[in-house]
Parts: sequence; structure tokens; C-alpha cells
Amino acid sequence: MKGCFPPALAVAISTVLGCDTGFEEPPVAGPQLRLSAPSNDPSRAVVEVVGLPDPLRDTLAAASLSEEEWTRLLRVSVHQEDTLEQQVAAMVGRYELVGDSLRFAPLFGLDPGRSYHVKFDPGSVLSAEGSGEWQKPLVSILSLPKPKVDPTTTVEAVYPSSNLLPENQLKLYVHFSAPMRMGDGLPFIKLVNASGEEEVDPFLPLGGEFWDRERRRYTIFFDPGRVKRGILPNEQLGRPLREGGEYALVIDASWTDAEGSPLKESYRKVFRVGPADETPLDTATWTLRVPTAFNREALVVDFPEPLDHGLMTRALAVETADGRAIAGHIDIGEEEARWAFTPGEPWEEGDYRLVASPILEDLAGNQIGQLFEVDVFEGVELPEERDAYRVPFTVTRSP
Repeated sequence: MKGCFPPALAVAISTVLGCDTGFEEPPVAGPQLRLSAPSNDPSRAVVEVVGLPDPLRDTLAAASLSEEEWTRLLRVSVHQEDTLEQQVAAMVGRYELVGDSLRFAPLFGLDPGRSYHVKFDPGSVLSAEGSGEWQKPLVSILSLPKPKVDPTTTVEAVYPSSNLLPENQLKLYVHFSAPMRMGDGLPFIKLVNASGEEEVDPFLPLGGEFWDRERRRYTIFFDPGRVKRGILPNEQLGRPLREGGEYALVIDASWTDAEGSPLKESYRKVFRVGPADETPLDTATWTLRVPTAFNREALVVDFPEPLDHGLMTRALAVETADGRAIAGHIDIGEEEARWAFTPGEPWEEGDYRLVASPILEDLAGNQIGQLFEVDVFEGVELPEERDAYRVPFTVTRSP
């Protein structure tokens, strides 16, 4: 059977079947670019130009090149999509001729899984005679294989934690166990109704802007144009959530963390939808359980409805009667209807105030004394702007 196939087909068959066809794959002529590293130590990876012709190798060995010229001869930089090579700084390292190869060892090592732009250009530093026929640069995008790592990042929680949300729910918070990759999260999120159908465009497309500083919390906004009545998207499509319905927020496991690994598993939060919340917050409806003096008992505040989890962590505080802030630790109770404050130092006897910022909201975006959804044509009287709302309480000795 040897020699019964055309050379090109013989090489293909040999590659697939591993058999001897009588033909050898012709070697590739001229220099080639590659990354190489010891199998047990990728941190020692080097960029190589292998297969240098003898005349070119001898010319380079005899040349006295400056650091800048070596960099022009063999330029290595981190590859960035849609960015010109010249706009990315060249990596610093050591150049060495070894046999028929030119080797570049980067000063800080190469990262497995990251792509690098490599350009070998003898004509940029050698005369036409010295560079021989290799006047045209040799360019390649190379990368070391990324080691397989079992995914570990999970969705820790989705807020609101309640399984009953108002029809005019404004936003959701997704909390992760580790930092995530910056970018738009909506491609990995679906809102599915009880029939298993995906709701069309329920969320506001905001790209990757709504990450917290640590990239462990992502905020999802329902499209306000659909939530607010009387606006064209609402009239055409209705609210994303409808009273009496059951939905599931589905987060796909392909969402990648800061290390580029997918989530350990997908996440699904099932919830029901109740009537719209059209009542502003009212501090008079809040119940305070006041601690006693000379201990570090928590001040506990109960609300008649769940509040916005993200805002509860920064829109409520405690101060003395003369306005001095009290340092302490905040805990948010189940279903975000309770807020507890434990002081760093024992309470002293005296008057205090619970301070609520005007940005505090319930699940529908209603604030203290003000509805999220206001019909400006009805001439609604808006509350006077305030820097904060204060609820006084007094700490006394225990009986």
C-alpha cells in the first residue's frame, strides 16, 4: 500500500490514522515562531525563533545590537484585540542565540492562557544583504496552554432574598463568592416565566457599569421604561413582572470569574409576584428595639416591608444627639426587613438618632415620603429636600 496515495492525501491519512503511508510531511522552510517551556515550570517559558538559516544566524551572531535594536528584531507584547501593536509596550527580557534559534526570555515570565503578539523582523535592524531573503516580518499570536482548573466561584446570593416580589420591582443584586471578570452580565442572565418561556428584554442594558468595586456584586435593573406606567415601553410591552405570575431568574454557569474560569454551577431563583408597591417609606412605621447602656447590645430596627439590600448597608447609620457618628457593625435580617447595629464600644446613657439617607429605597424604588412612580401632570407635591431623616431614641440603664 505504500505510495498509493497522492502526497497531500497521504499526509492527511497518516495524521488521522497514525499509519505509515510511505510519505513524510515536508518540513516547513525558514524560521518559525514558537513558545516553549519546561513541562513542570511554565514560568520559565521563552519565545523562540527556530530554524534560522546559517547566513542569518551568523550575521546576528556577529552584529553588535543595542537593546532597542534587539527589541525591534524580536518584539514581544501582550496581545490586545482592536489595539495596534505599537500602542502596547514591548516586553523587557534577555535575548540569546542558541544553535539555530534566537531565544527571548521575558523578565517577568509569561502567563498561561494569555495571548502574546510576536514579531520577528530582521529587515528592521540588518541591511538587505545581512537579512537575506527575510525582509518581510514574521508575525504570530502565541499563548501557553492554560492549566485546567476546576471552577470554584459560585453565586452566593441574589437579593431581594424574599420569594415574593412586587410587580414594580426595580432591581436585583447578584453576589458572587469571588471577583468576576469586568463586563456586561446580561448575556448570562435570563428571566423565565412559569411556562418556561424567556421574557423579552426585561432588563435595562447597561453594559459592565454596575459592578461594585470588588466585582463581587452585579446590579440588574428592570427597565424603568417598562416599570413606570404611561411610558411608551410600558404601554407596548407591559411590566416585566406581572402580578400573580411565577418567574425564575436563571444565571448561566458560562459567566466567567476574574481568572477566566466559568462558574461552578448555574443558579436559579424562583419567586412569585405580588401587587405593585405604591406606598412611600414612612419612618413613623419603623419599630426600634433600643439597647441598654454599658453594653454592646444591638440596636434593632424592624420595617413593615423589605428594603433595598444594597442601600441598607450604606443609607442607615447612628449618631449622638450632637451629630457625632457612632462606629459599629451592621447586620441585615432575613428578607431585608430588619436592620441591626452593634456599636464598636458600649453604649453610653443619653440621646441618639437613627439616621436615614434620602437615597434609602424599598424594592420598588420608593423613598421616604416619595414614590418612585410620580405622575408630574397631577401636580403631586414633592417632599422638601433633606440631607437625612432622623429618628430619635434614648439609651438608659437597665432596670
